Amino acid sequence: MKKFLFVTLILILQTAFGRPAAAQNWGKCPKDTRDLVDKADRIMFAKTTAGKMTMTVRKPDQTSTMSMTFWSSGRDNMLVRITEPSRLKGMSTLKVSDNVWYYMPRTDRIVKVGSSMMGDSWMGSHFTNDDLVKETQLYIHYECLSRSDGKDSITVSLAPKPNAPVVWGKIVMKIRRADSIPESAQYYSDKGVLKRTMTFDRIQKMDGRSIPTRMTLTVAGKNESTEVVYDKVRFDVAIPDRMFTLRGLKM
Repeated sequence: MKKFLFVTLILILQTAFGRPAAAQNWGKCPKDTRDLVDKADRIMFAKTTAGKMTMTVRKPDQTSTMSMTFWSSGRDNMLVRITEPSRLKGMSTLKVSDNVWYYMPRTDRIVKVGSSMMGDSWMGSHFTNDDLVKETQLYIHYECLSRSDGKDSITVSLAPKPNAPVVWGKIVMKIRRADSIPESAQYYSDKGVLKRTMTFDRIQKMDGRSIPTRMTLTVAGKNESTEVVYDKVRFDVAIPDRMFTLRGLKM
């Protein structure tokens, strides 16, 4: 389910509805629940996406803000480059499939993220390197435990299917009824302990599409969060393949 979180950066970086999942019975919930969850899960996906965003990391002892430009193609390719603050300008992250590299312009070095670094923080945020590479499609890896229909939103509780390659023991999603835009997602351990919550708000139209332009990841039990705000997003734009190469990482 980590895709939904960075999704929350890439979340986060890609937006459009793909082909909806076929309607059918899904766990213990009505058959249309699967389509609803799948649309919410893919609200941030497009064939290609490019834009600008601002990430603010809040911790008890400090608050830091970074401005970034980003490009993505499908599920596998993403390039993120810091533009502010000046001391970090040019620092970049490249994701190609399950591989992640960093570029440090001050030393002109490219570093590949090894397996021992996958749990490390990404850019000092509450996202990890592992969040960047894990891809989970909710309707494939989870099934519905329960569904509660409210006037304006629907709350769906999901549990992983047997042997599914996922981290979370339960996910509770709140989805807008009108347009399937997610409002929040809570992530629980396999012991039922809430670990973190993602909220989605500031719904606006960008490049002709309504999307949540702010996503906030809050760590349970801590006064800490990472906020990502889209300043500009364009969808289905032409992006050269060379952008998603080690040479593109340094451009």
